[in-house]
Amino acid sequence: MGRPSLAAQRSAEILDAFERCVAQFGLGGSSLERIAEEAGMKRSILRHYVGNRDDLIIALGERVTGKYREQMAALSGLEDSDTRIRQLLDYLLPKQPIGTTENLLVMESLIGGAREYDELQTMLREYINDLIAQVAKILRCEFPDAGPAECWSVSYGLISICFNHESLIPLDLPAKYRKGARDAATSLIGALR
Repeated sequence: MGRPSLAAQRSAEILDAFERCVAQFGLGGSSLERIAEEAGMKRSILRHYVGNRDDLIIALGERVTGKYREQMAALSGLEDSDTRIRQLLDYLLPKQPIGTTENLLVMESLIGGAREYDELQTMLREYINDLIAQVAKILRCEFPDAGPAECWSVSYGLISICFNHESLIPLDLPAKYRKGARDAATSLIGALR
């Protein structure tokens, strides 16, 4: 019997190192040499397990959007009408950040690099479209008299508030900013009544 494949383990180690580099140096500053050094591997090992730099960026995009999609799956469980909107707001604007500042920096770097990589841009667009559609669906369940376009617009506004609020996390702002974001989101939702 042969040795077990190390492909999955090595790929995960490389992507872990790439995430740390992107969080620290941005997408442009994360060279294969820097990633290899961070992973404690030779550059040829990176190329063997993940491919070239473009392949690595796409793999990181898939990994990051996969993590966010897993979190997004929690939205499909919001079925109790009495608390659905509160649960939605808790999901979009939690008391404690779901991810770390590093996660945020990686996602922002991927969004910033999307113009250079069509496949990455498509992947991120699909994620955002799916998130907005999922929130719009929840709003439609809660406000059946509101039209689909109206629910989509409010959903987009909620996601925009969420993303902006998350982008400010590194500033360690006081609680009044989270409250302000939630108040703005609640007002926006109120437009559907």
